[in-house]
Amino acid sequence: MIIKNEYQNNSLLLFQGTLTVNLISILGNHLRILFNDDYKALQKIFKIFIELAQNVSYYSDDTREVTTGMRCGAGWVSVQEHNDYYQVSTGNTIKPEDGPTLIRYCQEINAMAEEELRKLKREIRSEAMVRDTGAHIGLIQICLLSGNKLDFVVTNEPGSKPTFTVSARIDKEN
Repeated sequence: MIIKNEYQNNSLLLFQGTLTVNLISILGNHLRILFNDDYKALQKIFKIFIELAQNVSYYSDDTREVTTGMRCGAGWVSVQEHNDYYQVSTGNTIKPEDGPTLIRYCQEINAMAEEELRKLKREIRSEAMVRDTGAHIGLIQICLLSGNKLDFVVTNEPGSKPTFTVSARIDKEN
């Protein structure tokens, strides 16, 4: 999977490969160092980074066995700084049947106001024992934390696995 230049430019952190729990922790600690002087931004960026990186680790169709019987997903993660905002993005391969579901989730989330998102999050949490909520609740949380709509794309190029790319924009405070 090739990381497009738009996700590489202005990167404070850029990683491509297998995202294990330990690696996510190490990269998260690196973010804490980078944003040590901006605690408010750090809190949002760190939480969004964790949610998105875990989604790659748990749901990527491209997995690697990291210990006997334990598999983790591979993909990429980027944290960028722009003039008036930060952006946290991830990309990974997905199963073909997951594309329409992810598109529906993201469109649904982007169409809702904050209070509607909070209500949906509570409803999904209460159903968590009944069905697998997958990445849905994490995407809702990312939207709530960032205060912005999700930027997402599902690509399905002939001859390769479909990919899911999602970004969260965190506005800088003046």
